Amino acid sequence: MIEINLLPLSEIREKEKKRFKISISLLLTSLAILVCVYLKWTANRKEHSLDENIARINEEIKKLDLLLKEVAQLKNEKEALEKRLKVAETLEKGRLEAALIMMELSKRVPEKLWLEGLEKKGESMKCNGIALDEETVADFMTALKGSPYIKKVELESVTKHSIGGVDLKKFILTCEFRMD
Repeated sequence: MIEINLLPLSEIREKEKKRFKISISLLLTSLAILVCVYLKWTANRKEHSLDENIARINEEIKKLDLLLKEVAQLKNEKEALEKRLKVAETLEKGRLEAALIMMELSKRVPEKLWLEGLEKKGESMKCNGIALDEETVADFMTALKGSPYIKKVELESVTKHSIGGVDLKKFILTCEFRMD
C-alpha cells in the first residue's frame, strides 16, 4: 500500500490560509489607510477653502466697517447741517416776525404816545412807553387788539410821570402774538 503523507498538504493549506489571511489583513489595512488619507486630504481641502472664505469675508467686513464709518460721519454732517438750516430758518422767521411786529406797532401807535422800549420773549412782548393820559393808553390797547397778529393785550401798570413840568402817564403793556 502506498502511504500518502497528508500532513504537509495540510500544512501547505494552513500556510496558504495564513498567507491569505495576512494578505486580506494587509489589503484591508491598506484600504483603511487609503480611506483615512483620502478623508484627511478632503478635510484639509475643505479647511483651506473655509480659511479662504473666512479671509475674504473678513476683508468684506473691513470694507463694510469703513463704509459704516463713512455713513456715520455723513449722518453726523447731515444732522449738523440740518441744525444749521433750522437755526437759519428760525432766524429768518424771527426777522420777519420782528418786521411784522414793528410794522403793526408803527401803524397803531397814537400821536400822543411814545414807546420807550420793547422786549420780545417767545410769543409775548413787553411794551413800555409814555402817553399824555390814560385814554391814549386805552386807545393804543384797543388798536393793538384790532391787529390780526396780536391775540391778547394786558396792561401791567400805569404810573404818573412828570417831564418838564408836564404830567404824563408811564405804562407797561404785555402782548401775545399769533404768528400763523
